[in-house]
Amino acid sequence: MKIIEIIREVVAEFTLGKEFAVEHPADEKMGDFSTNAAMVLAKELGRNPRELAVDLVGKLEGNKKLRELVEKIEPAGPGFINFWVKDEVLIKKIDEALAAKEKLGDSDFMKGKKVLVEYSSPNIAKRFSVGHLRSTIIGQAIFNLYKHSGAEVTNDNHLGDWGTQFGMIIAAIEEDENFDWNSADINKLEEIYVDFNKRMEEDPELRTKAKEAFLRLEKGDASARSIWQKSVDISMKEFDEIYKKLNVDFENTLGESEYESLMPEIIEEAKNKKIASVGEEGALIVEFLDERGKEQMPPAMLVKSDGSTTYFTRDLATVKMRLSNPELKSDVYVYEVGGEQRLHLKQVFVTANKLWPEETRIVQFVHVAHGRMTNEGQAMSTRKGNTIKLEDLLGRSKNESIGKMINVKSFDGEEEMVETEKVFKGMKMSEVQDISEKISIGAVKYNDLKRSPGMDYDFRWDEAMSMDGNSAPYLQYVYVRTRGILNKSGEKIDKVMSDNKEFTNDDERNLARWLLLRFAEGEVVESAAKNFAPQQLCAYLFETAQKFNGFYERNKVIGVKNQSLRLSLTLLVGEVIKKGLEIIGIETVEKM
Repeated sequence: MKIIEIIREVVAEFTLGKEFAVEHPADEKMGDFSTNAAMVLAKELGRNPRELAVDLVGKLEGNKKLRELVEKIEPAGPGFINFWVKDEVLIKKIDEALAAKEKLGDSDFMKGKKVLVEYSSPNIAKRFSVGHLRSTIIGQAIFNLYKHSGAEVTNDNHLGDWGTQFGMIIAAIEEDENFDWNSADINKLEEIYVDFNKRMEEDPELRTKAKEAFLRLEKGDASARSIWQKSVDISMKEFDEIYKKLNVDFENTLGESEYESLMPEIIEEAKNKKIASVGEEGALIVEFLDERGKEQMPPAMLVKSDGSTTYFTRDLATVKMRLSNPELKSDVYVYEVGGEQRLHLKQVFVTANKLWPEETRIVQFVHVAHGRMTNEGQAMSTRKGNTIKLEDLLGRSKNESIGKMINVKSFDGEEEMVETEKVFKGMKMSEVQDISEKISIGAVKYNDLKRSPGMDYDFRWDEAMSMDGNSAPYLQYVYVRTRGILNKSGEKIDKVMSDNKEFTNDDERNLARWLLLRFAEGEVVESAAKNFAPQQLCAYLFETAQKFNGFYERNKVIGVKNQSLRLSLTLLVGEVIKKGLEIIGIETVEKM
């Protein structure tokens, strides 16, 4: 059992069932853990919280479990109770953490539960833009966080392979008698889409033509289906190459078209249960009214007046399949989708609860809404042709990482500028390419993940390419630094253990507390997963790197009496950074 859980369990014996918190004090000088239990209980008992805290400390000090773990317990401030973990417990936990290997930092709070995460979801016949990067890497990070929280996890790349946009592409290709599929690629398909949109502004008849083409696609027209399938094949070839570069894997890639057969059944069910009704213009709609008939949300369109389906229809069909298919059925369904879809998804979830109350009663739908990304202050739009293409970004990032001057500190603490040629001396070009690709992709991913998913931000090349400060290259460098120290010591990494049985200064003790009581006990991963917040893990890793650099500047590691303990802490810092980056989808490098 984790230390924080033991403290919470013992304190709960004296709180009369009242909810209370056990947290880390903001000031580490005030202990390792702190609880507000006395202040919560004081309200119930009508007592002075400080006096009650003093009484509770006396009772807690008599608990055998706590005496084995805690050095001292003290009342603080208006009624907090602070706990200090014993040094020998921390020393022991260093070796336990190093022995945990791939389980280091994992939580088990979701054990026995299944989670499905939907993310990425690019549109067929459109190039994969940087705008899709947010959903892809945030979704993958959330998937990984729950995987390391004890849950059974699956994912779904819900491709945008159905809808009116295909009517535009079908109409455009059918009118071009010279269109050559042999030379067609996704760039060509996007050009067709952009050009058709521009022409629609001048010729409204083209919009009607596109709607008719999509209606033919839904009804199984051979020509429309052929164009659609070829577009899907061309698009997936590019997407798969990008996912390989990003180290993103999907267990399920189910486009909107996969749910086509379910839609008629859902439409009938909605009508039979009087959830859907005919609107003023003949469309079939779902209204959201309270008990008094007051509108809670705008109505959602289930079927258009021309008989074609909508995103709303297809997303309801998606829910239906996920609730009934054993491979997809889960306890929690996470939708990592842009914030502009908040209303839409709320309408979908509410309607699903009405259609299938028994099936949805015991599950949770969560929308992790990522904010908008602008390009140098301009909104990105495929229709307007001003998106940043992901392959362009990754290519530029890779080139800059190879040619970058890396500002590092040598092992004797002196700062120096090291040219890439010096760092990579003696290495094969393939090795240089591999390292630079890991650095560049890490830089791009972390640039997004360090922010709250819901945050809007302006994409700027200089920030995305930054190799300094709160960035993946900085964390990768600190990892390389820990390996360098260990290699210089001559100790075999897998043999490093803390032979010393005591700390010699507060720097050692505080670094151990930071690593063990937050990350090694699974607290960081659990909090980031519960809050769908990869940025929390990023913030922890950045602070870990800073704390280690400060520790190393003030403390010699090799050739000192406490070398064994300090090497263990150095190794643990490297392992924590490596594991944390792995969870958010970023690889470490051994040279930099």
